[in-house]
Amino acid sequence: MNDFQEEVVEILKNKAADIFGVDTSTLSEATSFVEDLHCKSVNIVQFASALEDEYEVEVPYMQLNKCTTFADAAKFVDDALSM
Repeated sequence: MNDFQEEVVEILKNKAADIFGVDTSTLSEATSFVEDLHCKSVNIVQFASALEDEYEVEVPYMQLNKCTTFADAAKFVDDALSM
């Protein structure tokens, strides 16, 4: 995982803390959106919105929804911004 991807994971951890009231120290790149956080579609939209606000780029919710972990999402965002 590169530095940019680690930065994305930190944004996701902070957003998860806001949404679910969890401690960021309990989250990692291996955190699963569904299994660990029990995310619903609306929560994925919130994560996409947080990333869009941070990087001023469109993060398609349906594509982000295919990511299972924070690491997957970080790689998706990294790849999307590298295009």
